[in-house]
Amino acid sequence: MKVVIQSNFSFDVKNIGFSASGELVISLSSTESDNENHYSYEADFGASSAVARPVVKLLDYTAAYVSKACIQEKTKSSYHLMMRHLQDYGDCNMEDVTTEYIQNFITYLERQGLQRGTVRLYFQKLACVLNDAYKNELFDERILRRVKRPKREQSKKSFLTERELKRLFSTSMPEKYDNMKNMFLFSCSTGLRFSDVANLQWKNVKTHNKHLFLEYHQQKTNTNEVLPLCAQAENLLRSLKRSGSKVFANEFSQNINKFLKRWCKAAKIRKRVSFHTARHSFCVMLLTYDVSIYTVQQLMCHSDIDTTKIYADITNKTKNKAVKKLPLFDKFYVKRA
Repeated sequence: MKVVIQSNFSFDVKNIGFSASGELVISLSSTESDNENHYSYEADFGASSAVARPVVKLLDYTAAYVSKACIQEKTKSSYHLMMRHLQDYGDCNMEDVTTEYIQNFITYLERQGLQRGTVRLYFQKLACVLNDAYKNELFDERILRRVKRPKREQSKKSFLTERELKRLFSTSMPEKYDNMKNMFLFSCSTGLRFSDVANLQWKNVKTHNKHLFLEYHQQKTNTNEVLPLCAQAENLLRSLKRSGSKVFANEFSQNINKFLKRWCKAAKIRKRVSFHTARHSFCVMLLTYDVSIYTVQQLMCHSDIDTTKIYADITNKTKNKAVKKLPLFDKFYVKRA
């Protein structure tokens, strides 16, 4: 293999070699220019020197990525499950990963009887690995962009209406459940997940212009967030007594969910309610009050706008159901002359 470098400028060749992805890299240095003279450099690598692209197995790269990436243990387990399916489907070299290979892997997962959400989850994990490989010049990102991604599962979101929430919180329960009630109410007013409410500390509560807001680390996405608070959430925080670093006393989510069933029954609310229902209710209320879907996306910390659109569809159905309850006014129509 012969390389010829030609230029109207004088230069020194510092280095000629191959990158990890097999690309030819030539480092030049020049301190002066001369447009009248023509400079040339030739280098002969030989027939065998051009093969420098490393052979990396997809599964090996995935395992290395999972071990080094800063992700939670729960998330790592999802990667490991995806890798089991990938091993059964058929491992290959990174350079052999094509759009067809990825598309057939999605089809393979669907034929295993997995739920649509699980198939989508495994694809997302594989996509994270391939995007990392692209950063290391081992994969062409255009291959991934051509993949027809698995559709999001349209699961039914349970939520409480504003009227139901008012009825729920006006239903008294024993004082020993106050901490659970406050945690649920705070989630309804902020959209925070159980993990974020349970780990919230007083140092995360900040003040600006006499109003409170949160600066906290979101557990699921492993990101730092800033969240303004509505009047309900502010009043709740100001009513609590500070005893320790945490805003709320420790509770198990299972115990809160059991309590919520009893509380809803006492309030005569016939819906399946869990702590996560509070997050759904917050999102639906925002959309009901005509808050921009993009603003809702930011408040909910959704990385994908399609997730927020699911709630928008819920509010549309709710609005359609509401207008259908309006009476007819046949008696009052004006006859044309």
